[in-house]
Amino acid sequence: MQKAAGNPYPGFDQSGEYLTPRRAPRVRPEAEEYAGKHQGSINLFNSEKHTHVIPPPPSPRCATGEARQNYEMSRNGLVGSLLGGGGQKPPLQPPPAPRVTSESEGIAEAHKGRSMNNLLTNYGKNAISPRPNPRVKREAEETADVSRGNRMNALMHNPTLIPDAPRSMPRVKPEAEGNAVNGAGAGMAKVMGKYGQTPRSQRGVPRVKPEASDIAELGKGKQMEGLFHNYGKQRPEPRAAPKVKDGTGKDMANLDQGLRMSKLMHEGDRLPQDPQPLPRASSSAGRRNLKKSQGSNISNIFAENSKWQIVPKAGVRN
Repeated sequence: MQKAAGNPYPGFDQSGEYLTPRRAPRVRPEAEEYAGKHQGSINLFNSEKHTHVIPPPPSPRCATGEARQNYEMSRNGLVGSLLGGGGQKPPLQPPPAPRVTSESEGIAEAHKGRSMNNLLTNYGKNAISPRPNPRVKREAEETADVSRGNRMNALMHNPTLIPDAPRSMPRVKPEAEGNAVNGAGAGMAKVMGKYGQTPRSQRGVPRVKPEASDIAELGKGKQMEGLFHNYGKQRPEPRAAPKVKDGTGKDMANLDQGLRMSKLMHEGDRLPQDPQPLPRASSSAGRRNLKKSQGSNISNIFAENSKWQIVPKAGVRN
C-alpha cells in the first residue's frame, strides 16, 4: 500500500517509469525549451525528487579598476562606517569672520540670543523695562485718556457712578411742538404704569344719519348682552302667522307639526293596532303545527335546561 504522505494524489507513480502512450510531439529543435515548460506542473508537488537549485550570482562586469571601485562603493556604501564610528574626521576649518560694521555691532550682539536666553531662564526675576512716554499731541490727550479703559471699567463694575451725558436740545419747529410732546412717551407711561386709574378720555359724538339710528342702536350690543346674561328670561318674540293655503295645505301643515310622530315615539301602545288575520289551519293537526311553529317548544327546552347546572369533573373531557 502506498503512503499518502509522499504522494500528491492516489496512484501516483513515484518511479516515473510508467508513461501513457502518446503521439510523438511535433516540436522543432529551437522550441524544445518552451515545450518542456508547458508539459505541466504536477511534478512540482513531489519535493523529494525536485529540488530548487539557486544559481550563483553573475560576476560583475567591471572593465577597469575605477569601475570596480564604484561597484564596491555602491554595494557597501558609507553609512555603515559613519554610524559605526569608523569614518574619518572632517578637517577643522576656522569659522568665517563676521561681516559686521562698527555701527551694527549692537544689532549683531542682540541677535546672538543672550536676551532671549535670559528671558526664558530668569522669567519673572528681571526688572521691568521702563515704559516709553506716549507720543500724544495736546489736542488728543482727552481721547488718549478715554482709550485707557477707565470709562469701560466704570461701565462694567460701577455703572451707577457714571454721570448722565448731556442731552442735546431737540430740533423741533414751533408747529410740531405738540407732536414732540406726545412722542416723549408721557401718555404711554400713564397707560402702562397707571392703567385703570387715569380719567377716561372724552368720547366723540357718533356721526350717525337719521335713517341709520336704528342700526346704530343695534350695534351697541344691548340685545347680545341680554341674550348672554338674561337668557330664558326675555319675552319670546311673536311668531309670524303661518302662510298656509286653504284646503290641502292645512292638512300638510298639521302633519309637519310632529303630532303623529310624537305619538308614535312616546305613545305607541295606545295607538290602534291592525286586526290580526285569521289562522289558516282548519284541522286539529294543523293547529298543533301552528302552535309548535310559534316557538313554544323551544322556549320550554330553554326553560328546562336552565334549571340544571353542569359541574365539570377534573380529569374528564366534556
